[in-house]
Amino acid sequence: MQIIREAKLKTLSPVALRNLDMLQKGDATIAEMKGISDEEMRAGMRAGRTLMEAGENEAAAEVLAGLALYDPYRADVWQALGELFQRLRQPRQARLFESLARSMVN
Repeated sequence: MQIIREAKLKTLSPVALRNLDMLQKGDATIAEMKGISDEEMRAGMRAGRTLMEAGENEAAAEVLAGLALYDPYRADVWQALGELFQRLRQPRQARLFESLARSMVN
């Protein structure tokens, strides 16, 4: 399996390899690499919260999880996921997400 992975990495362009290296080191987020602005991320948050308020929990979870994937360093995303999982009566997951949010603020 390792040989296959190494062979696939050798076929990537130098830019793709640099981007992968930056992601692995935590030097960049997918949002930054794709040129997604802070305003666009905030718009995504508003959409996720609107869906949550409308009771569209599955859609809200998809939006918020996508935002977390694109920028895992945003405390507001993790806090919103915590709130969503509280609504879903899944306190264990909610505490995890809320703890992540708090750790980024402190």
